[in-house]
Amino acid sequence: MTTELRKQIGEILSEVLNTAVLPHDNPKREEIANWDSLKHMELILRLEEQFDVRFSIREVAGIQSLDDIAKIIEVRS
Repeated sequence: MTTELRKQIGEILSEVLNTAVLPHDNPKREEIANWDSLKHMELILRLEEQFDVRFSIREVAGIQSLDDIAKIIEVRS
């Protein structure tokens, strides 16, 4: 997985969740207090728009970290 992809995802996570995410970080959903269900859906929408992908319901439910997001997007690229 590329550093550039992680950086882009980290920037979106930072904006949506209002927290600092560095490219080498792998923040997990349970570690970020404001990563609730509403923010999760906002995050999904932003990622779909940015990377021109559509997540399945199973993928949306399974996303728990930056690495989870990057793996899905990397496969689709």
